[in-house]
Amino acid sequence: MEEERVIAVIEDQPDIVDLLELILQRKNFTVLRAYDGAEGLKLVREYKPDVILLDLMMPTLDGWEFHKALREDPEISDIPVIYVTARASQEERLRALEEEGAAAYIVKPFSPRELLETIEEVLSRTSSRSTQTT
Repeated sequence: MEEERVIAVIEDQPDIVDLLELILQRKNFTVLRAYDGAEGLKLVREYKPDVILLDLMMPTLDGWEFHKALREDPEISDIPVIYVTARASQEERLRALEEEGAAAYIVKPFSPRELLETIEEVLSRTSSRSTQTT
């Protein structure tokens, strides 16, 4: 039996959240929704999802602030973050991946296939890492 995989979507645009949820549910992911960074932190602390899909531009806490708070909390700091953002600059991509430690960076608009392949690749990396430490 396949284990349930949970993804937190932290994105302030409801139509994007709906689209992500539709794509993810077709692959049997359970989707948790938050519409700003502060709400997202509460959600992630409570449910500890397998992966976080994170937008950069949001009210309350933006993606950078959210990710910093996540890394500072030992209970949730190891949850992989995939940025899903309209910001396509090389500087922001490098900051996300190299400085912030993001697992991946996807630029909107994206294809469902790109999204799902990226998530599966991140999940396979994290599951192989956890089996090595046990």
